[in-house]
Amino acid sequence: MKRIYCYISLSFLVLTERLPARTLEADSSRMNLEIQEIVVSGEKRTSPLQELTVEPAAWETSISYISSEDVRKTGAIHLFESLKYSLNGLPSTQGRRKKHYYLLRGQNMASDYAINGISLSTNGAGPMAEWVEAPTLLPSSMIESIEVVRSGNSLLLGFSGLNGVVNIKTKTFDTFTTQAEIEYGTFNTLHYGIVHGGKTGNLRYALSVFNDKTDGPKNRHSQENLWNIYGKLDYRYKDKVELKLENFYTYGTRYVAQALFDSLASPQSQLADLWEYDPMRYNITTAKLKIKESETAATELQFSYILNRMDLYPDRYHYISTGKVIQLSDSIQRNRMLDEPDSIFTAALFQAFAPVKNNVVRAGLIYASSANYAHGKSKKKIVSATLLDQHTFGKWDVHAGGKLIREYYDYYVPGQGFGDATQTVVNEWQPALLNVSAGVSATIHPRNTLNFILNSGALPVDKTALQQVTDKNGLPVNDATTGKTQTAYLKREIRTGIELGWKQHSESMGHFVYTLFFLNQKNTSEYTQTPYYDDRNVLRYYMKNIDLQTCGIEMSFRSHNWMESWYCSGNLSYKLVRQKENSSRKRYAKQPPFIANLLFSFSTNNWEVNASGKYVSSYKSDRFLKQEVDMGNYFNCDANIHYALPGRQLRLYASIVNVFDERYATVSPLYPEFGRQIKTGIKYNF
Repeated sequence: MKRIYCYISLSFLVLTERLPARTLEADSSRMNLEIQEIVVSGEKRTSPLQELTVEPAAWETSISYISSEDVRKTGAIHLFESLKYSLNGLPSTQGRRKKHYYLLRGQNMASDYAINGISLSTNGAGPMAEWVEAPTLLPSSMIESIEVVRSGNSLLLGFSGLNGVVNIKTKTFDTFTTQAEIEYGTFNTLHYGIVHGGKTGNLRYALSVFNDKTDGPKNRHSQENLWNIYGKLDYRYKDKVELKLENFYTYGTRYVAQALFDSLASPQSQLADLWEYDPMRYNITTAKLKIKESETAATELQFSYILNRMDLYPDRYHYISTGKVIQLSDSIQRNRMLDEPDSIFTAALFQAFAPVKNNVVRAGLIYASSANYAHGKSKKKIVSATLLDQHTFGKWDVHAGGKLIREYYDYYVPGQGFGDATQTVVNEWQPALLNVSAGVSATIHPRNTLNFILNSGALPVDKTALQQVTDKNGLPVNDATTGKTQTAYLKREIRTGIELGWKQHSESMGHFVYTLFFLNQKNTSEYTQTPYYDDRNVLRYYMKNIDLQTCGIEMSFRSHNWMESWYCSGNLSYKLVRQKENSSRKRYAKQPPFIANLLFSFSTNNWEVNASGKYVSSYKSDRFLKQEVDMGNYFNCDANIHYALPGRQLRLYASIVNVFDERYATVSPLYPEFGRQIKTGIKYNF
């Protein structure tokens, strides 16, 4: 941007030098020459040498950017709520042991998480998946921005990268800042905490402490009382060295909400499946050291450690046919660990260098080791290697690369830790998985960009996960001797994706992004309606392999501030999903085809009003049910109003969540939303 201004200034000086001096004097004596203001706008693109895990330019139209201001306007108090209005995303909640899921483009596998570019071995797919949702509870007051990589097969973020990645960027403070807030609302819900940060010399720091508690709806067994403590240190020496340390700790109690009575529950005994995390303890520590050796080379070393010490206790309840659940006894033994804690350690080394002008090559090695006890016994390791080449030819930016992933099972019980222990896998390497990505970005005009991406890769899978053997009519095949259903192992999923994106900036209207995408999923998996009990008497569901093809379009819009008071942003997506079966194709109904989000904001003087809406079209689900039922087709609306006292140090606000009291469900009708909630709060900047 500075160079552009310099060029304009120099050009103006050269032109004036060439004019005769007497002409200038004569003109100046006759008139005053008024020069119109010249505005030069441009977009600053992050260099891979500055941020080693930044996606290539062609990915920009496949990434949703959520700013801290967006988060504030929607009234979100933690990361999971901040994702509610994201493009083609469906934050899903259920009352069971894993409460928070974030699903992109209708997939049935949750996205990966990263903090400031450091990939966490959480969620994901297959044996890579850890039962960890701690990042979703990060307070929104510490979120600077969120990058949601919608496209699959990120080579630099996420351990699989095929389910999309949520990269959270946390705040840093250049001046001493202290903020306090308290909020109270429906269900005796209380949220309060404090954020403090600042800078001393080359060191920036931040600390936040928050408590969130609620009784939840009556008779839903949904109480929560969680403390979240976050700390961050960021040391920078000139432009050469950066060291960043972060720690996020969650402590408290969470009840597993009771499913609502439904005659379709399969089996109905799950309605009495009431559990309690007490205490619920998560700790995530991340560290990053970045060294810029020269203008053409940089190195980054990353570490993360997750400790999950949740104590999960079942109460003894009994289900009766009238739909009531009665408590027989309290089986919880306080202050006693049922199992060993879970732990996940990751380490990564990235090297970026520019062998020639306008070319950057990035290489990475990633390692993860996990021990899982509380949710099924397993110990495993993951190693991956990435190579990505990116070159700029004037207005064109081209990239190509690949990632090789391989798992090693130290000890692994089938069924992701819950299966038959006699089939345990010990000290065994799994087949290597190759993921590739290539793309091109063309700047058609300073305000218009065209992107193209081609991805392909394989997802890890629980090779001992079972599916039923069926005949040509789709009916289970039983063993002639035992009478039991015959089973087979799931196959590995292969994904191929193509994306075409168009980014446009309008001086009068705002920013527009359009993305067309095609996704072919061979051997993807889904749950069936058939439950069974394993040898540990744990309720599980059979899965099955299916082939899906998805064509979709996504559009997002951000306006300018009209008349310095109005602001609008929104997005919508439509996808057509077809299932290939017996040489034919049929529409796949278990994904919502249409999702739309909209935010309106109006501010004047010291007042501000925000309204957000989300529409999810109809789809079907049979999760925990005997048969498929209709889901979706709901409109959810949230609204809030703020008043800033003169001086803008104190802000009062009130909000309504689910204005129209829509009792929708995202996973299963057994676990609907809690309904309308009204909250009031105060925020103060010291």
